[in-house]
Amino acid sequence: MAAGRWLMLPALTGQPPGLVAVDGLYAALGLGLACLVVLGGHAMLRRARSGLGIVLRGCMLACMLPGLALALWWPDIMRGASVAVCMMQGVFMTPAAMWPLLRVLQRMPPTLARTASGLGADAQARLRLLWLPLLGGPLAGVVACCAAMVMLCAMAAAAWP
Repeated sequence: MAAGRWLMLPALTGQPPGLVAVDGLYAALGLGLACLVVLGGHAMLRRARSGLGIVLRGCMLACMLPGLALALWWPDIMRGASVAVCMMQGVFMTPAAMWPLLRVLQRMPPTLARTASGLGADAQARLRLLWLPLLGGPLAGVVACCAAMVMLCAMAAAAWP
């Protein structure tokens, strides 16, 4: 292998477009599952009313850049792309996807949702009037960045035989 091969993404002209799409879907699936695990852990830590939510956010921040770099290099390290390799790429992208959302959730008063439900807001009204305005901007930014990273990871995975 050439010493500088990892510095750029290889040409994808010989790869079928379906392969890149499948690799991207598996990376997005891994990202989604890992995000659900992190959100579940954050919810449990928040209910315990401990300061561990800040520790979780700090760990996400510390793992963000190494995780993104590892997501791109993972097919080369594992010498090829498979379902597990593509899903692990998504798992490595999770810190970058979750840190902005955890930051917003950490700054939110813990009694806000309880107050909204006490004032008569059902689950749909809380989603529409509380959670979407609160998480709308960060969520849109995270979705855009994750779409770009999933595409890069799919191209990196499809480039290796």
